[in-house]
Amino acid sequence: MSLLTYFYISIVAVVLLSSRAEQRRILNYIDGYRSSFKYHQQGNVNLIISAPHGGSLTPNDLPDRKIGGCRRQSGINAGLCTWWYNDTCIDGQRCNTTTVKDTLSDEFAENVVNELDIQYALKPYVVIGKWSRTKIDFNREIQEATLNHPEAMSAHRHYHGNIQQAVDKIKLNFGKGLLLDIHGHSVGNYTMVGYLLTSDQLNRNDLDTLLVSTSIDLLCNSSREECIRGPNSFGTVLESTQLGIAYPSLANPKPGSLRFLSGGYITKNYISNINAIQTELPYDIRAGINRRTHARNYARAVVHFMKQNHLLLSK
Repeated sequence: MSLLTYFYISIVAVVLLSSRAEQRRILNYIDGYRSSFKYHQQGNVNLIISAPHGGSLTPNDLPDRKIGGCRRQSGINAGLCTWWYNDTCIDGQRCNTTTVKDTLSDEFAENVVNELDIQYALKPYVVIGKWSRTKIDFNREIQEATLNHPEAMSAHRHYHGNIQQAVDKIKLNFGKGLLLDIHGHSVGNYTMVGYLLTSDQLNRNDLDTLLVSTSIDLLCNSSREECIRGPNSFGTVLESTQLGIAYPSLANPKPGSLRFLSGGYITKNYISNINAIQTELPYDIRAGINRRTHARNYARAVVHFMKQNHLLLSK
């Protein structure tokens, strides 16, 4: 055997072994209620990753949420939107629902999970939506999310039941943790890091004087300024790992007049027991040709952020 042939065979063997090792590390997911989502509950780290808006399955027996709700003009619900899939709304005006898909946000979340496992041997708890947002919105309260359709309501309860189960396990085993809710947007080439603070609130000079709750108050012991746009904030860490501009961060503390999404139902719903952050990622990061590299960098950012803030615990 020539030296060149031996070298070639060695390279192929290394590639195959690496590929097999990566395949072995891919987590085993379980399908949730009627395949409306998939989940992984055998975590070994105090981290939950949720991705509710990347699904594409459209069960025929569920109504289309595009019909929206109904804003009542009279009665006890006057001026309010009610959400019923079989409501003719003859006594009101239609309320809009959001049904836009966060393209490839589900794949991106899964790639991040794989990278955490491959690079750091960390297995987070995971819940990823599979049903289309035209049928259900896992990031809305249950009535708007499902239009009160029984099957959609069951799927919603199971999705959030899995998040709650993961929160309970983390609280029991670690005492503290982080819930990351991964989304996508198309309004610009920047990431929105959501802590339940609006753009107007983030545009203030001093976040410590705000009389509102954030989604990481459990982490921000003394200074919201440091937590949310300081050198160890998640936005700053994202920027330091080649993931483009993030608001808020040390370099980009205020979104100004840019559109900004502060966090939804998932970010709000569990913060009495766990820190939570919503990331709205631009298309290029989550769905472009370099999305696997971006997922690797995102995983690195998560680990760095949790370590720098003395939050990372594993078993």
